[in-house]
Amino acid sequence: MGLADKGYPIVCSLFPLGRVVALAITIFGAVSSPAVAAETLPDATTGHQHPGSASASNVRSPYAVLRGTAATGLLPEEVEGLVSGKGMALALAAEVNGYPGPRHVLDAAEAGQLALRPDQHATIERLNARMLEEAQANGKEILQEEATLAQRFRDGRIDDASLRETLNRIGQLRAELRFIHLRTHLTTRALLTADQIARYNTVRGYEGSGGAPQSHTR
Repeated sequence: MGLADKGYPIVCSLFPLGRVVALAITIFGAVSSPAVAAETLPDATTGHQHPGSASASNVRSPYAVLRGTAATGLLPEEVEGLVSGKGMALALAAEVNGYPGPRHVLDAAEAGQLALRPDQHATIERLNARMLEEAQANGKEILQEEATLAQRFRDGRIDDASLRETLNRIGQLRAELRFIHLRTHLTTRALLTADQIARYNTVRGYEGSGGAPQSHTR
């Protein structure tokens, strides 16, 4: 029994059997695989196909909505860290290996989690203040150099030589900033006893991460 005998006389009269079958397969495939259909259907305006084309949301840069990025060449959180003198994980190698940072020591003491003698507390407060002052001054210089770098790209006034020169200055300043933070961790450790360092590591959650202090004389 043919398609016409089954109640499809109009379809069979309008389309040969082969075209009906092909049309059905095409429609079924598009409905069952929307992702494939979306990748292979022709563009409505040009008639061209764009297999695997990225969507507009994937192409647009996430940096386009960030204020100040063009001027500084840096993300806002990095600018904030350089201005404030925050650690920005620059001393992480020390922090997780038994060399406490002054700010976290003071925080632990104020939370009642770490006992400090009055003289220790006062010395570490001064140490932290000095570190912040030095880090903020260094951060200001880094921001100036980063702004210079961004400006040269913006003006199209940069070549290999000027790029290397600017990056070398920025690299030296960033190395100095890391030194400021790491040196402060060294000094802070020297002010604490072995028991205090062990307690600090416990409070901070480092006891199982290899951060236990080595031999200590104080």
